[in-house]
Amino acid sequence: MHHSSNAPYPALMNWITACLGLTTALAGLSSLHAEPRSWTNNLGKSIQAEYGGTQGQQVILIMPDGTQAQVPLASLSTTDRDWVRINPLTAKPAPTPAPTPAATASTATGTATVTARIPAEKRRMPDQVKEPLLYTTIHVVREDPGNCLYESTHFQFKTTAKLGVALMKDVCRAFESTYELVRSMPWGIQPKPEEGRTKFQAELYETRTQYLATNAPPWSAGVYSLKEKVFRIPFQELGISDQPGAGGAYYRKGEINNDTITHEITHQMMHEYVPFMPAWLVEGLAEYTSNLPYRGGIFEVKEDASVLSNKQPKSRRRGLFSMPVYKPGWVGLKGVWALTTDITTPNPLDTFTLPENGFPPPSPPSNRVPLPPEINMEQIASHYHSSHLLTFFFVRDHDGLPLKKYFDALHAEKAKWPPFWKELDDYRARLDKLKPAYDAYEAAMKEFMRKPGVQDLGGGKISYPSGMKLPAAPPEAPKPPVPPDRTNPRAVCIKHLDVLLNGRTLEQLDDELRLTLQKVGYSP
Repeated sequence: MHHSSNAPYPALMNWITACLGLTTALAGLSSLHAEPRSWTNNLGKSIQAEYGGTQGQQVILIMPDGTQAQVPLASLSTTDRDWVRINPLTAKPAPTPAPTPAATASTATGTATVTARIPAEKRRMPDQVKEPLLYTTIHVVREDPGNCLYESTHFQFKTTAKLGVALMKDVCRAFESTYELVRSMPWGIQPKPEEGRTKFQAELYETRTQYLATNAPPWSAGVYSLKEKVFRIPFQELGISDQPGAGGAYYRKGEINNDTITHEITHQMMHEYVPFMPAWLVEGLAEYTSNLPYRGGIFEVKEDASVLSNKQPKSRRRGLFSMPVYKPGWVGLKGVWALTTDITTPNPLDTFTLPENGFPPPSPPSNRVPLPPEINMEQIASHYHSSHLLTFFFVRDHDGLPLKKYFDALHAEKAKWPPFWKELDDYRARLDKLKPAYDAYEAAMKEFMRKPGVQDLGGGKISYPSGMKLPAAPPEAPKPPVPPDRTNPRAVCIKHLDVLLNGRTLEQLDDELRLTLQKVGYSP
């Protein structure tokens, strides 16, 4: 007697752990109209801005260009704190303008609201981005031996040694400047701390040994962990002394490695978008920002091409261009385009949709890990360099319009996924509850197959004497949720690249790229 039997317990979906957790869409603040006034912090530095109300202990200031900044009430002068108390206006979420209603994105798991954005055509690249002085006010939370905590406006710094207010103020400038840089770019990114946090997290390590103990890549000067949502960097890259000085506090001894900070903090500011971007663009944008001339707390965005000029003195170069140990080269447009899921290894992807009858095979979680010794670091440097060149092209391509629209598409895309992640968590929880029943069934079937007269016929079929009875089957397993638009989570990074291509083939794009680079004095 023949019976068909398939293994009913599905393997837990390990592949999904490769998909990085996403946060919810950002909520906007209202544009509350008021007359500009002078605001002064407790160090005597002033700016002109409109009053936008308060959120908790944060004061909302509306800058002349319409952008908004949150400033701790405690950081303001006594006069300004008193003025705010007399004018207790609470900032509220802005209503959706009638001409541009918030869109809804239909997904396989529900409907997500997409926050209305300024049209891409109206977003402009700034000539320069200045460090807002109010951002760098430092608050000491604690200075316990081996466990110190400092805060600026947008960052919380955990350090393994006492640094003091003056040094931390100097250190945090590069962090807060990069926050303002990414926020001011025309890509429509409004950096917000990861869900459940009020500030971005940074960890500063007294020794490189401590830094490497966090599983940071051994060749790295600093790293942002997308999995843990924290930026880590050793003291030596911050230009901090090897030994503490008077009073047990460290002091500035050398130059702060702004390149590394700008590169990695760019990742941190874009953490919501990174899971939906190809590796070459993730690293290319970070290379672009870290190569912008940075002087006295000011990013000279209008000089973004200066790093590509062969006439520029090496002393002014940043990023890979300042590293004589590596000689990065152009790997070709198709070579860059293939850097989809990993900046170290090409992985060409042709489709981002799942097959109708299945899911992608299991894969380990995605995060930065040390490369094996045989990896060619000069080749990796070329991947970063080539990613920078292609990103530079898109920043300038038609005034950056395709890139702006690309980020609009990502903004809509990231809003689709939270319902799916929730359904996936529920699905996995249901599987976990069923696991004991399936384990028991598997054990019973193994015992049954050892009985006389039972044969495995292959193809899920077995033969056994008619007097025997099969073990009772476990409850039916639930069906896994379907990702939005049947998008493969491991290939979503290529889903919207057609927006960047803007109707062009890779061959046509290559011609335009070379022409653009030649105009600024660089030949790949």
